[in-house]
Amino acid sequence: MEGNVIVSGVGGPAGRAAAEWVARRGFAVVGADMNDVRSPATTFRRIPAAVDPAFPAAFLSLVEEHRGALVVPTVSEELHLVARLRPEILARGCALAMGGPLGVEIAGDKLRTAEALARRRVSVPVTFPADTSRARLVAALGLPLLSKPRFGRGGRGVRVLRSGEDVARAPGEDPVFQEFVPGDEFDVNLFVERSGEVAAAVVLRKTALRDGETGNAAGVERAEHPAVRDEAIRAAQALELAGPLDVDVRLRRDGSPAILEVNARLGANALSAPEVLESLLTAWRAGRCN
Repeated sequence: MEGNVIVSGVGGPAGRAAAEWVARRGFAVVGADMNDVRSPATTFRRIPAAVDPAFPAAFLSLVEEHRGALVVPTVSEELHLVARLRPEILARGCALAMGGPLGVEIAGDKLRTAEALARRRVSVPVTFPADTSRARLVAALGLPLLSKPRFGRGGRGVRVLRSGEDVARAPGEDPVFQEFVPGDEFDVNLFVERSGEVAAAVVLRKTALRDGETGNAAGVERAEHPAVRDEAIRAAQALELAGPLDVDVRLRRDGSPAILEVNARLGANALSAPEVLESLLTAWRAGRCN
């Protein structure tokens, strides 16, 4: 037995998926969350939210308590903090499969993600910041267009703006505005070694979205789509990310893929892509998460 597995955000979809799979494999799971939740975890610890200044010390205390564990963070807001804590996590004898702080921070910011990927010639929707004039947005993107929280999770807060009135009423502080990409949407689950080698790549087609044209997946099915897979891999490598990753991709009218979002963590649909979890376990056993 290599040790326990610490899963943060164990009350969320990705955390529950990780805890369930790891528990099935016979490992003791230490589940952590900001709320008291039920989960497949063997042991539960409540920790502060990522925005709480007490979070780093509490997270390191949890790691200190379970030396030899594999740490699997799944909360979007905490990822950049955990990435910065990596040296201290490793010094406490735990393992962490994750990219460096800069790439993780960029992935958590939808505007910086689009800008960084466009510079690396990875296909992304045309994207503008919140302070862009509404007239310029409509002229450049046409209608409909999207507004989405710059730092939001998944499909939360994404709105399809269908008229000039919708655009005028869109919030002005936090969002980014993007070209609306109308085709099928995919969830690409990856495991990337710290060397950059891709150990697992599973394409899941989203069969339904919770909010109709936008939102998180209400259902997925495995799919073979090399262009979608390859563009997701290019995005992950462009940001120099590592570990389990979750990349949202949509098809344009001509069938070409565009990267919507890169999540530097295990995906909510990981149980439909067990190869990613197997690769994580293999990398831990081989000492490649240290």
